[in-house]
Amino acid sequence: KLQFGSLLPVPAPYPPPPLCRETTGSFLCLSFRRPSRVSPSRHSPVHFLLLLLFKKKKKKIFMTMTGTLVVTATSLVSPTLFLAGFITVFPILYIANAYCRYKRYQAASPWSVNDKVVVITGASSGIGEELAYEFARQGARLILCARRADKLSDVAKVCKEKYGASHVTISKVDVTHETDVNRLIETIDATHDKIDCLVLNAGVSMGEALEDIKDFKVIKDIMDVNFYGSTMFAYHALPLLKRAEKSRIVVVSSLISIIPSVPLRSGYSASKSALKGFFESLQAELIDSNIFISTAFPGIVKTEINDARLGSNPKNLDFSNAMPADECAKIIVDGTIKAHKEIILTSVGKFSRLLEGVFPDLLSYVSHREAKKYIVESKDKDQ
Repeated sequence: KLQFGSLLPVPAPYPPPPLCRETTGSFLCLSFRRPSRVSPSRHSPVHFLLLLLFKKKKKKIFMTMTGTLVVTATSLVSPTLFLAGFITVFPILYIANAYCRYKRYQAASPWSVNDKVVVITGASSGIGEELAYEFARQGARLILCARRADKLSDVAKVCKEKYGASHVTISKVDVTHETDVNRLIETIDATHDKIDCLVLNAGVSMGEALEDIKDFKVIKDIMDVNFYGSTMFAYHALPLLKRAEKSRIVVVSSLISIIPSVPLRSGYSASKSALKGFFESLQAELIDSNIFISTAFPGIVKTEINDARLGSNPKNLDFSNAMPADECAKIIVDGTIKAHKEIILTSVGKFSRLLEGVFPDLLSYVSHREAKKYIVESKDKDQ
């Protein structure tokens, strides 16, 4: 009796189970094994994954309700079976993902911003500035870092006078200089003894085709600030983060690390994609610790980073329809409190995340076409 159906791509080398009709490079398999004989090794990868999510005492219950129906994505044997399998498997995977997300939230809660020591890099403008205001509004003890001390003073003043922050410290730090980072970490160690939340936001952008760049040092500079600056800061801050209870690392990456097929952004895309990969791996290393890493993927946001783009003659961008930086900051802080693994700020971004692994060529075509709409000819255009 066929008890459950699932649909998955199966490579040709995969050993065909009994009762399979072979096709070119794929096969259609209907398994009628008894529940007691069901083995994860003979099941599709989805079944195997789901079995791992259940405790041993629940595996038997789960296995009694599963059979196997496998059809390759390239096989057109039966579109009806293909659709039926997708409809069957997708809800199960969605529920499994929601369960894992809930378990992470449960482990990271309760957590409130109030009275937490929050360190923000790149806090002198843009998303970093608005993050400072949002954390200040919720009662955080702020340590703001950036290269422009005068701008930091203005941000600190607003945090205190407008948002009622009781404790705001500013520090002139270049995240590419290890001596600056070490000096700040030593100061925090002496004054606070811990870091509850580290927000890695410092970054620069670019707006030029690779072949038009006169000096490849531009790419190195972008990597130094966006990637090495953030990873080095995290490296030195880890001991202080471990002293706090359920601490957070918030990495401000970019939607471009999910949708990399955007013109004039090769170096920037590389740096943000590297951030994503680095901190996903770091989270795996810290899986049993009290540190939770959230990666934010903002799309086009109205900030000063457009004025600071590196390159020989960077093209200007039209930000008339971009997300306001304060709205972006509120979503990131909310995701930080809830310890979301990924903080994707827009519905378009979430849909693109889904398409990335299923229709990469279509996503590349659409993202490239849409990105061109934001490029304007005059660098002096009002924003």
